Amino acid sequence: MGWLEVMKVNVWGRMGVLGAVCALAVIGPMTTAAQASTTTVFNLNGTYDVGGPARPVISNVNDVLSVDMSAFGRPNAFGTVIATDLIRVTFPDDATYGAVLVAPGTIRWSNGTEWRRMPPVPNVRGRSEATAKQILSAAGFVGFVNVRPIDVTCTRVGLVSSQNPAPGTPALTGTVVLLSVLRAPPDGCEIE
Repeated sequence: MGWLEVMKVNVWGRMGVLGAVCALAVIGPMTTAAQASTTTVFNLNGTYDVGGPARPVISNVNDVLSVDMSAFGRPNAFGTVIATDLIRVTFPDDATYGAVLVAPGTIRWSNGTEWRRMPPVPNVRGRSEATAKQILSAAGFVGFVNVRPIDVTCTRVGLVSSQNPAPGTPALTGTVVLLSVLRAPPDGCEIE
């Protein structure tokens, strides 16, 4: 029998049903690391915009948070998920702050600051121009064709050959993604 089971038996046996219910209400449900973590209102993992060039990066593993503050020259912070929309993080060089999670990706801290999660740019390489623009728009970005290189092989005419920012790059919603869409040679493509 693990220590959690022993605690449950001890709480139940010594306090009776009402006492055990009250104790569990105060300390919360007893869970193990093997159990599923809390599903937050949005995925916390990612890079955040805080209104300047430096950006913190949050990692959430089983409701244990790690905040990479190296871009600010500060030590990493650590915290926990408290509920689906609440977190608490200790910044070793500052203080412990609570925060409310506001979908679709905003953290409102108890000190009045706000962090916005920067979604990754989708990979639209190999897609048609129209499809690429639709995918980017659905993700909150703007697709703009800035280059139309010639496809001498005539095998990928009309498809996106490259994009900037690169796929997976965290970017602010509304960022323009520059696309290169291949075109046919001036003398056309031969059909075999």
